[in-house]
Amino acid sequence: MNNKILVTDSLFIFPEHEEMIRKAGYEIERLDKPMATEEELMEAITGKVGYILGGIEKVTDKVIAAADDLKVIVFTGSDWKQFIPAHELATKKGIAIANAPGANSYAVAEYTMTLMLAMTRNIFELGRTGKSTFQTRPSLKELTVGIIGMGHIGSEVVRMLKGLSAGKILNHNRTQKPEIEKETRAMLTDLETLLKTSDIVTIHIPKSSGQFIGKEHLVLMKDKALIVNCAFPEAIDSEALLEELKSERLRAAYDKSINTDFDTLPFGIWFRSNADTAYNTHEANLKGSDMGVTSLLNLLSKGEDQYKVN
Repeated sequence: MNNKILVTDSLFIFPEHEEMIRKAGYEIERLDKPMATEEELMEAITGKVGYILGGIEKVTDKVIAAADDLKVIVFTGSDWKQFIPAHELATKKGIAIANAPGANSYAVAEYTMTLMLAMTRNIFELGRTGKSTFQTRPSLKELTVGIIGMGHIGSEVVRMLKGLSAGKILNHNRTQKPEIEKETRAMLTDLETLLKTSDIVTIHIPKSSGQFIGKEHLVLMKDKALIVNCAFPEAIDSEALLEELKSERLRAAYDKSINTDFDTLPFGIWFRSNADTAYNTHEANLKGSDMGVTSLLNLLSKGEDQYKVN
């Protein structure tokens, strides 16, 4: 019986979870790269019965075609379709796919709040990275915050905002979330109203949504409003955003670099992480590791798991 499991990248899987896999009778083979090439994956996937996708590589049709004995793929995050474009072929071949929804939700929400507070209080301009020495800034208590997307991450952001006594919380989502809305006072509204009303707008939608905010949306926003994007850069029209930031009408903070044109802007107008970092905490990685391994073993032994997506 084939008993080999492929694990990519080094963030996952934790030693205690490796032990779980071995105790279940499987052998682990690591491909210690965050972004393995198609050729590397095609070679590594051969002869494997399970595959824990811990990196940011793409599982293409060619990779699935090379998977001669694969039964299960587990992605250690939630936006699995982005990393497994060959999911339809995998399903046709009888390969089960699972993900880890919510594993890094708190981490991303926490980083979102960090950016929100830092930009609201203008930390970067008032510290060593800037030249300002004294400014009276608004408090979160007097601001309206709009959340686009109320999935796992958006819901955590709303709870944190409530805990910090944000002035008013709006949300725009495909479906109503009555329990969260009741718990947090987050009022469901249409996108236009949210953009026109909010002092801060934060985006938490999956990459499959594509560009969600265009030039026609940005012009609706209040002067000096802040956009926080810890989802993906393409969610917002970057050219239109750059023009708004250059005029200093809007401000923005991202969890990823877009292009170097943005980096000529002052820190009070624009901040970005050097690379995706919002998700990356020890707690989130440990949770993703635990969820991923549990799903892998459930699917291999029973063919079922609560996080199976196909």
